[in-house]
Amino acid sequence: MATQVLYRKWRPRTFQELVGQEHVTTVLRQAVRQGRVSHAYLFCGPRGTGKTSTARVLTKALNCLDPQDGEPDNLCSQCQNLGQGRSMDLIEMDAASNRGIDEIRSIREKVHFSPVESKYKVYIVDEAHMLTEAASNAFLKTLEEPPPHVIFVLCTTEPHKILPTIISRCQRFDFRRLSSETMVERLRFLCEQEGIEADSKVLEALARAAGGSLRDAENLLEQMVVSFGQKVELEAVREMLGLGHSQGAKDLVTYLLMGNTSSALGVIGRASQEGADLRQVHRQAVELLRAVLMVQSGAGDTLDIEKETLQDIEVLAKKVSLSRVMRCLKALGEINMRFDATATLPLELAVVEASLADDPEPAQPRPAQTPSSPTASTYRPPQPPVREHQVPRPPRREQPPVPEPVATTAPATEAGVNPSTTLSPQPATVSADVNGTEVPLEAWNQVVQVLRRHKGKRFFLGALLKDCKTPQLENGSIVLPFSHRSNMERMEAELEEVESREAIEKALQQFLGESYQIKLTLHGGASNSRPASVSSPLVRAARQMGGRILDERKIDE
Repeated sequence: MATQVLYRKWRPRTFQELVGQEHVTTVLRQAVRQGRVSHAYLFCGPRGTGKTSTARVLTKALNCLDPQDGEPDNLCSQCQNLGQGRSMDLIEMDAASNRGIDEIRSIREKVHFSPVESKYKVYIVDEAHMLTEAASNAFLKTLEEPPPHVIFVLCTTEPHKILPTIISRCQRFDFRRLSSETMVERLRFLCEQEGIEADSKVLEALARAAGGSLRDAENLLEQMVVSFGQKVELEAVREMLGLGHSQGAKDLVTYLLMGNTSSALGVIGRASQEGADLRQVHRQAVELLRAVLMVQSGAGDTLDIEKETLQDIEVLAKKVSLSRVMRCLKALGEINMRFDATATLPLELAVVEASLADDPEPAQPRPAQTPSSPTASTYRPPQPPVREHQVPRPPRREQPPVPEPVATTAPATEAGVNPSTTLSPQPATVSADVNGTEVPLEAWNQVVQVLRRHKGKRFFLGALLKDCKTPQLENGSIVLPFSHRSNMERMEAELEEVESREAIEKALQQFLGESYQIKLTLHGGASNSRPASVSSPLVRAARQMGGRILDERKIDE
């Protein structure tokens, strides 16, 4: 015996039975009651929200022989024929498969024929955004001035793809995603009618999994009944929908926010070994991170999650910072698990990236320090002068005077260092009175980290500065030795921009205690570097146009 699926068997037959779209049904019922019906309607909204069902109810209400306050009575011959699909005055076409200009020409030829037995002939065009541009243009005149007995109803999930000229000829109604409470009430009604035993938690799980689509929720309910009989248990629903590993997603989020990288990676590995759908784990983890973000932002009352889960999230939100949640949410939200449900690498990389956000620089061996001066920089013997690649700067804006730090005498620790060299007692302040003083590694890493996301004219400044391994301080200047000439030339071009130069100077001022004149050179000494006069406007203009300096000569004045 042939059976119908639930969403077709219990399709709404009146405006009152359409749930969650009262802002649409109220207007349409009032238009039918007053006899002020438009010649064309545009129904927009997500899938499964009742667009086609509303169009069919509207057709019955317009052609009903005995309408009741704008509603069809579903008893007359017209309502019976329309409800059973036997009416020749209701034409439904799928624009995805009938999208060409020939189909539109066929409609233009047939609209002038009078209805067979009804008052109105109604054309319902599903997926109207799939019409080609030529077909849409050919449809314009017919849509604007159809015969008085013809009404068009265009349904689409992507209204932005429809020509504005078509939209302007229709009355537009936007259908909304249904809330979980609305879908639960509808599912409970279906369970009562079909004799299905399901408690509220089962229906809530089905509603959340449907994502605002009532048709999806009804299909899921029928799938549960077919699989487990008339009595549906919560565990069976979780197993069927892949929600059995929701605790794993909670553990993943907890370990990730608390910085426990090894345990977070272990959760992913165990979920993969147990055969879990990693796309589902990823989706649940992103939803939980979003919930933490909303709770910390004071919008937790807008979340549609279980009460027990919400309580756990509120406890977790008090233990972590908002910036940490943002980093983790971005790291997981940027990966795409759509095409590969078994690969663990995307999730693992996202976990490691989020964990390294606080400490992006790998640990490097630091030079030994003398016990008597724990904050002193490592000294190097004087080296031969380097032909610096110096970038001139415009006059600096006047700034409030900075008080001079109190100098202390640091003992000589290596041969060739002047014992009278002074260093500031502040950890982030170094003195440049001696040639060849190496910038403290920790302070330099902080400078690079601050400039990591600062983009100059073409490149990120932090990425270019990573090429400088051992910057030196000498006579009020900071010498940046680049390992590659290309990076040096890129930095030279960036320093010509005022914003980039000020950003670097601000970072040096913040972590080295003062702002230095910037000099660029190649690692290895003067043999690998060459001077370049970028102060000339002609030279700068030529370099911006792609020119390169091949040779420089000094002209005696």
